[in-house]
Amino acid sequence: MFRTKTLLILALMLFTLVTPVVAVYAEDEVTPVGTAKIQDDKSTNDSVVVSLSGIAPAPEGSDYKLSLESYDGKTSLTLGTLDVVLPVIHGVIQTTGTVSFTFDSSSENYDGSNLLATFNRIMVTEEPSGTYVYGDSISNDAAKAITSAINSVADMNTALDSAVTAAKAAQAATSMDDINANLNAAVTSIDTIADISSSINEQAAAATAADGDDAEIAGGATSLEAITTNIATWTNAAKAVAETNVAGTTNVAVAQIFVGKIVNDLEAARNGWDANNDGTISGTSGEGGGQQAYKAAQGMADLSLSITELPAIYVAPTPVPPAPTPTPKPAPTPVPTPEPEVVEEKKQHVLDIGLPSVGEELLAQFMLISLVGGLGIAGIGGLLYARNRR
Repeated sequence: MFRTKTLLILALMLFTLVTPVVAVYAEDEVTPVGTAKIQDDKSTNDSVVVSLSGIAPAPEGSDYKLSLESYDGKTSLTLGTLDVVLPVIHGVIQTTGTVSFTFDSSSENYDGSNLLATFNRIMVTEEPSGTYVYGDSISNDAAKAITSAINSVADMNTALDSAVTAAKAAQAATSMDDINANLNAAVTSIDTIADISSSINEQAAAATAADGDDAEIAGGATSLEAITTNIATWTNAAKAVAETNVAGTTNVAVAQIFVGKIVNDLEAARNGWDANNDGTISGTSGEGGGQQAYKAAQGMADLSLSITELPAIYVAPTPVPPAPTPTPKPAPTPVPTPEPEVVEEKKQHVLDIGLPSVGEELLAQFMLISLVGGLGIAGIGGLLYARNRR
């Protein structure tokens, strides 16, 4: 009895410890309620198809609004209002239902623009309160890379169309000159396809690097790699037959046999090939062609709506103005050292008593001579006077 009670207590303690952990994991695993797929209607990426399930109707007096938003929140587009269809099972109206919504050229706010080039966030809000209900997003860098990949696939398919058209023209030709001329045009298009395929894989890899945890992006990149390999195999085979088998014969009937193989390879490259005869062509090795490549590239932008809050809107850092360049101060102009002024010595009065002389210099010399002469005469007169007294 004691052992039974002890085991029961231990079991309850273990249950108490495990239950919160299970609850935490249950909260972390958010189940998507549906998808939003970018598609083409009148132009590239101009349509959105939304499918939701398990949705409760909006509260009375409210509506569900579906909208797109740019990565920085500066641009938004209202796609429309979602109507929840509640199923009736055994005469009982269920509490949750489904939503099927398409935004296309028949919608009110349609303008034919490439939605993926502007928007990377989708959300369902409850109006008029504006409460967030469901949503999803991809990074801005991933959206740019996916847009580029879609455009590159479209360019590749245009080149494939040109190659197929040229090969079919060769198939209808009745002379070797016409056959070879048309096949040369097909080979030129094939060479273009090879260059574009490399760009597609680079762009898909960039999208994966930007959003490495996104399953749709990773799956699309894998499909594109397999499909571009398929296309390279088929187009290279067509080119080899054209340059070897057809160019090496002068018999129109023989040439047409090889041209038929070229047409088959190029059509497989454009539209895919049902290798396993299951009635479908998938974007996998040995089956997918240009048509499946476009679907795979566009599928990289598929969004899975859930209750998870969207990442914060990107806010561009405020640019810091560069420090003003100080205005260089001009070097001071050196002040020239004044030349010492030569002061001409002024001639003094003949008596050298500090008074300035006046008149001509000749007059001064005459006065000096007169003074000396007068002193001489006075001296002589004195001597004669003294002598006479003796």
